[in-house]
Amino acid sequence: MDLRRFITFKTVVEEGSFVRASQKLCCTQSTVTFQIQQLEQELSLQLFEKIGRRMCLTNAGKNLLAHVHELSRVMDSIRLTAQQDNEPSGDLRIATGETLLAYKMPQVLQRFKQRAPKVRLSLQSLNCYIIRDALLSDRVDLGVFYRVGNDDALAMQSYGEQELVLVASPQLEDIDLTRPNQHIPLSFIINEPQCIFRQLFESTLRHRRITMENTIELWSIESIKQCVAGNLGISYLPRFTVERELQTGILKELTFSETPLSITALCAHHAGKVVSPAMKIFMECMQECLSGQTLDNAVKNPGLPLAASL
Repeated sequence: MDLRRFITFKTVVEEGSFVRASQKLCCTQSTVTFQIQQLEQELSLQLFEKIGRRMCLTNAGKNLLAHVHELSRVMDSIRLTAQQDNEPSGDLRIATGETLLAYKMPQVLQRFKQRAPKVRLSLQSLNCYIIRDALLSDRVDLGVFYRVGNDDALAMQSYGEQELVLVASPQLEDIDLTRPNQHIPLSFIINEPQCIFRQLFESTLRHRRITMENTIELWSIESIKQCVAGNLGISYLPRFTVERELQTGILKELTFSETPLSITALCAHHAGKVVSPAMKIFMECMQECLSGQTLDNAVKNPGLPLAASL
């Protein structure tokens, strides 16, 4: 069997089309089409079917893809063994949550580039659920995100509990969100619905039977903070994102619970993935730069309660 055909198959799935796969592989679209046809003939399987204008995987294609991911990992292992004594190079794909990228990662990225200058770093800011799925499907090598449940297929390294805080403008009169059965005539300013700390806040309000006037969705944490400081509403964010504003009086903290709720920051990779020298260096940089926080090495499913894992 020609390994190039399996690589082409995997690239078509990852890129979503034959055209983009040909661009990624630096070949013509006809070459990609020919290699897929040859693979289908060799295996006596139909791997793709056309639905509308899209090429979608058949069930046989989906079954093959899992084996191709395993084959890819074996090839990576062989390549890494051959390059063990050399300076790390190649690609490293990292996905991270927006708040972690903006407030925790700059120092990590700077140190990594100093230690591994030949590595081509691909960095994406994604939702935590999408990061988990990307790790499971081998679309990224490392994910830096907040814990979204237990998963046996991921090897995880914890970087401590990140405390959440309810913030408002100093102009706002104090309100009591610990008292149940009430309507708060204020806007809740936050980002998209799958945001972990938004989900935690909203589930707590539902439990207390508290309603808000409306929700304002913004994608940027800085925009959220500016709107809250302008007394347009309240927000619920990781404390490290608003520490400076709380210290300088731009924002004030409101009581939300007797014990502050928290979320867990993680660095994770697929448990079956060979840890490359670049991945190892990046995780070392994470530990060096975030050494002031609690570190639990290679934690897999530590059994956190649901509230902490959201």
